[in-house]
Amino acid sequence: MTTSDSSSMNDPDQVASGRLGDPNCPICHGIGFFVRDVPVGHPDFGKAIPCKCALSKIQARRKRQMNALGSMEMLERMTFDAFHPEGVGLTPERRKTIRAAYEAARRFAEEPQGWLLLSGGYGVGKTHLAAAIGNEVIARGGEALFILAPDLLDHLRASFSPTSPETYDELFDRLKNAPLLILDDLGAESATPWAQEKLFQLLNHRYLRRLPTVITTNRPLSALEARIRSRLLDVDLVEHHRILAADYRGGGYIDNLVELSELHLHEGQTFENFFIPKAGREDLRQNLINVRNAAIRYAERPEGWLTFIGKPGVGKTHLAAAIANHVRMFQPEVLFISMPRLMDFLRATMGANSDLSLLVRFEQIKEAPMLILDDLNPRMSSAWAAEKLFQLVDYRYLSRKPTVYTMTTSDRELKELQNAAPRIFTRLADDSFSQIYHIKSSGRPRGQRRLA
Repeated sequence: MTTSDSSSMNDPDQVASGRLGDPNCPICHGIGFFVRDVPVGHPDFGKAIPCKCALSKIQARRKRQMNALGSMEMLERMTFDAFHPEGVGLTPERRKTIRAAYEAARRFAEEPQGWLLLSGGYGVGKTHLAAAIGNEVIARGGEALFILAPDLLDHLRASFSPTSPETYDELFDRLKNAPLLILDDLGAESATPWAQEKLFQLLNHRYLRRLPTVITTNRPLSALEARIRSRLLDVDLVEHHRILAADYRGGGYIDNLVELSELHLHEGQTFENFFIPKAGREDLRQNLINVRNAAIRYAERPEGWLTFIGKPGVGKTHLAAAIANHVRMFQPEVLFISMPRLMDFLRATMGANSDLSLLVRFEQIKEAPMLILDDLNPRMSSAWAAEKLFQLVDYRYLSRKPTVYTMTTSDRELKELQNAAPRIFTRLADDSFSQIYHIKSSGRPRGQRRLA
């Protein structure tokens, strides 16, 4: 290896006031950097490499430079050691998501590659984990720029001022090419066209070059700008961890949905393992393919209503669960519940020992961002149950909330339903908002599919 001289060193960490290294260092001779003796074309050719004797000074200077723009100095206390990956008093599912996000953040800090997306409600630990990554990278001698999305845009606006110490182009280039960018609270910024365009340009630049990036957000991905969302959904680059916890709406909102949901009983049901026979009647086989493809399209863009009808064992619940499992990867507020459990739950909330009133519980169910109601049966045994079901269906119809229903019925029975529950039927039959798919046959009884 050879030592660089001050005339050839253009590293921004150097200052004119003096050298950073130890004057007696045999490697850098006090300069603080050296250049390896490698052939042209080598990744380290011409690269200024920090010397061990100056590492502490270089790290301090880099931190000051980054802190002048970002917030790392204020977040020094947020380390992995100070984080509680098991949480306190959490349900097993919540604890599992926090632990998974913690372990992913530690892996990323050890080898920053690709993108890490941490999402979830307020106060669940996203910012702490993101800051811990930055602190760990800096402690290892790397560089990390931590900045809030709204602050980033404020800095860009300020750079247009004649008194700004850094031009807009210089600042934007530094943001786009930061060795590690940690963008906190994406989605909290002003949603002006200019702001959206600047964020897209920044993230698209880093996306195309695969530059290490950490992003946190408390917004569902569906609420983010479409171009940014499409890049965050690239599973080849982005590792996404959603932390389940009570959010800003209060009242343990997500906790209640998670505890009420039966999706954990169907976590193994995916589009990939949905059974489509290779032999048998081609019209029945094509029906299954068409219905499965419709379910996949809906899962990728959950809008409106989707209803699966058919005889028992044809795969209605499997497809509904596959939709829920897919959507839940980027939006955890998915409530998958069967009709009998829903009614039992609502009746239980009327008891004297219930910790949450029927009104509050029912409102949470009605407001669920994504509802899958399995085994819908409008022919209720009591007027109270029938009215509650209609209130739920009608609210989600009027508010246009994404909903998936399954019904064990045939086309003939569906027509009978029109007379038995006309208010619900008319909403299910609104083809401007609702789609109904009849699964004609699974090609094999449910028990045989399970054995296979």
